[in-house]
Amino acid sequence: MPLLSIIIPVYNVQNYLDECLLSIISQDFKDYEIILINNASQDNSGVICDKYALKYPHIKVIHLEVNALPGGARNVGLKYATGEYIHFCDSDDYYLTKSLSKIADTLISFSPSVLMGQFICKPEKGAFFTNDVPLSQEMFKQCNADQIVQYLLSIPNLLATPWRVILKRNFLVSQNLYFIEGYFAEDEEWIPRVLCSADSFALCSEPFYCYRPRSNGSYTSTKTYLHTRSHLVVAMNLLKFLFEKKYQGTRKEFICTRIKYLLGLFATRCDTFNENEMCELASIIESNKDIFFNYSELSQSNNLFDFVNLYGSYMGLNTYCKHVLNSTLELVQEKQEAQDIYVFPTGYSGEGTARMLKSSGYNIKGFLDNSPVKNGCLVDDLPVNYPTILKSYPSDRLRQTFVIVSIQREDTALLLMNQLRELGLSNTQFVTRFY
Repeated sequence: MPLLSIIIPVYNVQNYLDECLLSIISQDFKDYEIILINNASQDNSGVICDKYALKYPHIKVIHLEVNALPGGARNVGLKYATGEYIHFCDSDDYYLTKSLSKIADTLISFSPSVLMGQFICKPEKGAFFTNDVPLSQEMFKQCNADQIVQYLLSIPNLLATPWRVILKRNFLVSQNLYFIEGYFAEDEEWIPRVLCSADSFALCSEPFYCYRPRSNGSYTSTKTYLHTRSHLVVAMNLLKFLFEKKYQGTRKEFICTRIKYLLGLFATRCDTFNENEMCELASIIESNKDIFFNYSELSQSNNLFDFVNLYGSYMGLNTYCKHVLNSTLELVQEKQEAQDIYVFPTGYSGEGTARMLKSSGYNIKGFLDNSPVKNGCLVDDLPVNYPTILKSYPSDRLRQTFVIVSIQREDTALLLMNQLRELGLSNTQFVTRFY
């Protein structure tokens, strides 16, 4: 039995897969197996998988005839894995040099249910960029599982994804910690269940993994109704998980935070649903409606829970969607004469706000974003510029500029508003929009 099983779903990544696999094969650590799940790729990815499997006996390939999305492919890999520990690697990312030996040393020394690791981010041009947050080695050494969950909850902008954790296979199987199948956003459901179910943690404090967000072609680079439906389904599944486990304290707070986040993403596309989609979404809500009343902490002023509890599933959803649209339009109702309206930054919230305003006839000039890989790109046919573009405006044009800061985190919004003030905007020239 190898120490580590590396499970890699593969879908249309012929330009990335060699680098991913070579980053494993070239490691000085060798006590692993690689399980490649060719997820019905339509390019040469399957051929590349077979080439490596023929050359290296510790590489297995499973070819799926029908695409099972990342969650389904990972579940298949978990079924065939024999390692003591599991790592789910994305096929367009790669491991850093000598990182697996450091991972192995930590696993052998502490034998945790969950090992968390650090990462670096190298996005493609036009993709989003995310910095990792340094985690405290002392915290992981000294604290119990409850304290670790509380610690992780307290960290703003912590990116928690399947590839940043290495897990005991027996822990995953015994706790039934499989991925939801048939939906996107599967990691948004899986990670909270993993972290709340774990009884021991450890940390590898040196980066071991390179995350490469892609500008297009990946599952996460597009936003469609199927993604939006997935956000709702995953939020409802987490609600059921919370109801079944009857968590209190930190774990309950953690799950509720993720549910609110997912419903915020759901809200950003409320203006796009047609009648059939509205009926399907209402049916999903109806099947979970009885649980809504148990969690008053999820209710906020004018959110989905309030409307459903007041009007029922279908009418509540319809009324909520109208409320989301109207609330967005109200931000600029007195700004029709503004020469330039910007949305700051890009992302689900910002792009939803821009789309709603643009489709209602407002003069959306483009996006502001601090990301160097977004600067100069087009997002939804709107240009993205650094906020410092405002410095180039003559005073009369700057006075006619209006910015909507649209993001889910209020603490980040405060930082962005301070940045706008430093660039010469008055408090009347920007507003915030939280979904």
